[in-house]
Amino acid sequence: MNKLTTILLFLSAALPLGAAVPLVTGGKPVAEIVLAADAVPSVKTAANELQKHLEAMSGAKLPIVAQASPDVANQVFVGESEATRKLGFTLDDVKYDGFKIVAGKNHVILAGREIDLFNKTFYKWKDLRGGRQAIWEKMIGHKWRLPPMIDPRDFSKEFDFFALDGTGTLYAAYDLLEQLGMRWYAPMADLGLVTPKLADISIKEQNLKKEPEFPVRMFTDVKLGDSADAFLWNKCLKGGVGTPTFVPTYHALSGPLAMYPTEQPQEYYGKVQGKTLHSIPRLSNEKLRADMVEYLELVDQHFPGMDYVSLGQPDGWSLLDSDDTAAGWDKFSERGHSGRFSDYAWDFNLDLRKRYMEKHPEKKFVVMAYAITSRVPASLEKVPDNMLVVFTETSAYWMMPERRQELEYRNEWIAKMSSKDQLLIWEYYLQHAPNYSFPPVPVIFPKLMKESFSGLYDHSLGFLVEVGWKSGADVTKARNEPQIARPWISHIMLYLHSKLCWDRNLDVQATLNEYYDLFYGPAKAEMKEFFEFAESIWTSPEARQITASGGFLKPEDVDRYFDILQRAKAKAGDTIYGKRIDGIRQEMDALSLLFEKLKRKGPSLQIKASKAKPLIDGDLEKPFWLEEDPKRYGFYPLKDMLTGETPEHVETKVAFRWLNDNSALIVGIECIEPKMSKLREACEAADSPAIYGDDMVEIRLETASGIRPFIAINSAGVVLDECITERLEDLPNFYRVGKVAVKKYPDRWTAEVQIDAKPISGGRPTKFLPWGVNVSRQRMAGNEPEHYMLSPSGTKFSEPTCMGNIFVRK
Repeated sequence: MNKLTTILLFLSAALPLGAAVPLVTGGKPVAEIVLAADAVPSVKTAANELQKHLEAMSGAKLPIVAQASPDVANQVFVGESEATRKLGFTLDDVKYDGFKIVAGKNHVILAGREIDLFNKTFYKWKDLRGGRQAIWEKMIGHKWRLPPMIDPRDFSKEFDFFALDGTGTLYAAYDLLEQLGMRWYAPMADLGLVTPKLADISIKEQNLKKEPEFPVRMFTDVKLGDSADAFLWNKCLKGGVGTPTFVPTYHALSGPLAMYPTEQPQEYYGKVQGKTLHSIPRLSNEKLRADMVEYLELVDQHFPGMDYVSLGQPDGWSLLDSDDTAAGWDKFSERGHSGRFSDYAWDFNLDLRKRYMEKHPEKKFVVMAYAITSRVPASLEKVPDNMLVVFTETSAYWMMPERRQELEYRNEWIAKMSSKDQLLIWEYYLQHAPNYSFPPVPVIFPKLMKESFSGLYDHSLGFLVEVGWKSGADVTKARNEPQIARPWISHIMLYLHSKLCWDRNLDVQATLNEYYDLFYGPAKAEMKEFFEFAESIWTSPEARQITASGGFLKPEDVDRYFDILQRAKAKAGDTIYGKRIDGIRQEMDALSLLFEKLKRKGPSLQIKASKAKPLIDGDLEKPFWLEEDPKRYGFYPLKDMLTGETPEHVETKVAFRWLNDNSALIVGIECIEPKMSKLREACEAADSPAIYGDDMVEIRLETASGIRPFIAINSAGVVLDECITERLEDLPNFYRVGKVAVKKYPDRWTAEVQIDAKPISGGRPTKFLPWGVNVSRQRMAGNEPEHYMLSPSGTKFSEPTCMGNIFVRK
């Protein structure tokens, strides 16, 4: 069946033909759902979802049975079975993980192609969420990295299948419900769905077939198996997850290179000015090429059934070995930054392809066009038919002239290819991930998204989309909590992406108008104004930065965002529509404080994230603080509170580390003290203001949400900790700093503090949403009190306007 016939069938299904199959009449079931006893988990889920949502619409619960009952007039057959074959139904002409809906003569058939990728290739890893690397090393006999091809957390134990599996029958069930008026706009089961109320439900006579425009459709980084509703939301969209063939898209070269770089053969790595740098692969090295073939064969052996072999370059690669540079492999002067190493990488790629095909001639290969290899190499006349290029792009930035080059580079690759099977798009919808410095504005760009898709139909196998994930501190196992970051301001673009994956003729404006109408009801006009305003702000060609005086986002823009939302809420009231608006407002709330925070007078400090979690013991000489730098990375001096000068007779330094799981800020303070025997430590009771008569240090913070904890610690380790905020409802009921330790030496004392993020609503400090900070020391061991501050106030420790900013480097 050609595409035109499919479209005509779809249109005919939407017309009132007169013939229909009743399922519910007067709120009572007049049909049953027939599910084969041996149905696979995804097909069982399709039957259960159909039953659940039909009941939510009408109050009628259609029974699920293994065989058609003679006394029930109408049947809905879910999945292929002997019964559907007797009715002449077949999926033989359906491509990829497509599906059919057939309705007529007292029956409806919902069935699609089921493609169980996970059980074939990854099942033995599904319960191994910890310790997988050690198991892998034992399996292969090398200290090489476990290939990060999938996240086992995308497997749902509740539904017993994997998010990326092709599940055509489940798509068919959702498509039928969508015909009846259901919409799945956001991944929150209580508020994200639109469910019409119908006393009578009939399915129009139809013979519909749907196939995805892009067979490979992957959302990553959202741990779908950990949230049942988010898992099903991605399935009902049909475009977020689902693929008929698995394309291993990962940084495969990091396999031999990344895990234990000092223990690997050092010839793997490049040298610059005589120094070996483990961030540089030396692709010209024979041993690296031979060992890479062995690594890939081990991957094939332990992950069976994959058609493709990944040759992905290392992440973060930006330099070239000095000898390879001298040999002419650095093409910066001819090809610019985006094509700088393309020829070098493809010399490696084509050689590995040749070596691997000598043993495995049937294999196909995945390579990357990423960062310094984004452009087609000058030496490449044609991409070999068995090679697939993963092209990385951020179409959300194409409003900026310099970023339009991505589209030009993409078209260069397409011109070198013979079929759509040779291109996969790695798209970044990452702006709201916690380790990206970005304020909580809606990233809305439907016109640019439509342009991107229009250039890919018939030219690409599909998408791998990096979706913003929640911080570790915010992750929850609750069923109704999605793991994507800021779902209220992220969902509509993911919804449109998914729709465009199945329908090249989608009327984007009509789809959005329906969304405003169904999702926001009486506030539809205001919410249309809101999203169109958000699009105008986002697609402004100004630089993606924000300063105290503006940038692409200005103070008056923030005021207008909240003005529109306030007007919308007034229209919607305390209804489901109003609660959806509240969700958007809450996610954007920190934006109202943004420009005030950027006016802080103190220094801006870029602090380091650490994967390690230290033992809080007061020792600032341990590896957690030293890292690879004997000078200790990021220790900042405190200055005289009144004069701003750095004292010569004593020294006080402070350092900060952010834990990479976003759970805590660690602060280390070193107080040089030539008179350790004269330390004043009179305060012995926690939370006593008497601590301010002692030798002590104080940490004052202000999170992006406006909560201000302060922690005072005397040299004996006694602690006073409190929180203040302008909004009393945000105040923690009982605040305790995470962990504190003090350590004394003959010439100094140190304090080490773990400040947990969750109790103070502390999201990762970023360049756009930094935390305010000041650190102070009161010294009483001298002849008279002395006061030092990280950001001197000239008056007192508690002066908030003198705070500086801390943010975690990306």
